[in-house]
Amino acid sequence: MTVEERIKAIAGTMGITYVFDNWSTANVKLDNVEFPVLLNVLPASGRFVVGKARLADAPNCMFAFLDKTEFDFDGTNNDAIIERCKDISKKFIKAINESGQFEQIEGDVPYSVVYDKLDVNVTGIVIEMQVKELAGTPICKL
Repeated sequence: MTVEERIKAIAGTMGITYVFDNWSTANVKLDNVEFPVLLNVLPASGRFVVGKARLADAPNCMFAFLDKTEFDFDGTNNDAIIERCKDISKKFIKAINESGQFEQIEGDVPYSVVYDKLDVNVTGIVIEMQVKELAGTPICKL
C-alpha cells in the first residue's frame, strides 16, 4: 500500500471529500465536488529512509483544506471558514498519528491561508509536512 493510499484511507475515516492531484488538474475537479475538501497535492519531492532491513518512503506532502466562500467575501465570514479548515487539519494530523502507519507528526507544522487560488471560490489553509512510513518495504522484497 502506498503512502497516498494510506492517506486516502485516513481521510475516508473523517468523512471528508478527498482529492489527490496537482493544482492545475484539481482546479477542474473541484468544480464538481462536495465541500469541505482535503486536497492532497501530488508530492514534488521526498526521501527514502534506508535501514538494514527496510526502506521507508517519506514524501514531502502538501495538504490543502478548502471550503466554499462567496466571490466577494466578507473578512469575518471568511475567518470562520479558515478556522473551520484549521479544525479539520488538526483532526487530520491527529488521525495520521493515531493510524499507526506513520511516524508521529510532532513539532511545528506551518500553514498558509489561501484565497481565490482556484476557479471555484474557496478559502482554506495549506499545511506542508513530511509523512514517513513506519513499516516501509522489507529490503529482501526489492
